[in-house]
Amino acid sequence: MPHKRAKSSARHSQRDALGFDRAPTGKSGLDDIPRSARHLFSAPPPKRKAETETTSQETPTLKIRPNERMRDFNQRVENAFATDINSTMRREQRSESNTRKRERRRELLKAKKRAANPQLAREDAAADWARASKTRSLHDVAQAPPVITARPKERKKAPTAVEAQAAARPKPSLARQKILDEERERVVKQYRALKKAREQAGA
Repeated sequence: MPHKRAKSSARHSQRDALGFDRAPTGKSGLDDIPRSARHLFSAPPPKRKAETETTSQETPTLKIRPNERMRDFNQRVENAFATDINSTMRREQRSESNTRKRERRRELLKAKKRAANPQLAREDAAADWARASKTRSLHDVAQAPPVITARPKERKKAPTAVEAQAAARPKPSLARQKILDEERERVVKQYRALKKAREQAGA
């Protein structure tokens, strides 16, 4: 079985024939670096600032530590999420206060318009009264029977057995329909001729 590696003498003679002043090969430049230092040159590129900030802002994964009490773990979780909870609560309170301020400002504006225009005040009062009259309560007393304004929908009648059979029967083709019409017309003519002959015979 031949050896996979050439003899030492053959390798030395080949190296001497090639010489030492040779052009670089297509291999990577890490061949001449010791293995213990290669990881310094093959490390991934440093992350950009935006990626670093995004990673730092991500929610930390909290796990209970060995020999840690549940109360201490709960306290640690609350401390980790305290900033987010407080910011959310402040945002909700701010939105509620803004809504109340807008409603108060709207009411003040309406009051100013009513004070400046008595006609508008009367119209608003009438609209409020009409809106209040449409509101129904449990203790309201009916003064008259209700008036039905909506037109009732027409109920579809259930088809009879004959209609169901006729609907289920397949429609004849145009040629067959033409033949049936011609046959019907022939029978009608024959019946009329027979009836006319009977009337003449009776007369």
